[in-house]
Amino acid sequence: GILTGSNTGRSGYELTFVIAYLRDFAMTYDFLGESFETFVPWSKLEVVAACVKQRIREEHKKRLLPGLPFIGCRVTQLYHEGACLYFYLCMNVENVRNPSAVFSEIEHAARHEILNKGGSLSHHHGIGKVRAEFNSKMDSVPFR
Repeated sequence: GILTGSNTGRSGYELTFVIAYLRDFAMTYDFLGESFETFVPWSKLEVVAACVKQRIREEHKKRLLPGLPFIGCRVTQLYHEGACLYFYLCMNVENVRNPSAVFSEIEHAARHEILNKGGSLSHHHGIGKVRAEFNSKMDSVPFR
């Protein structure tokens, strides 16, 4: 990563208020984008960030999708034990059959990579329908 100072952090924070509008605008030009987050211990932070980005690139290439995916990652919250990582994924889906399903498959693979490398299922977005299938792997027996 590159240290860019506090102004970049503030810009990133302000971007959270307009990202949905940018996503909707991008969809009119055959781009899909979304963010997902995780909590990662300090000892695994760099590995998780690098491996998730690589996994997304591999999944994108495997599907012979147009162009290259845009993958961003930033630290949004700091704790004694680790940090919250936000990933941003945007990709061209022009002439892609069932683009929402393809995008979901890639995001799902990224989530697997996060878990395999020591990240958590979620930091603050919760579980919901998108991550529900991971519950059986995450919960201890008394909570199933």
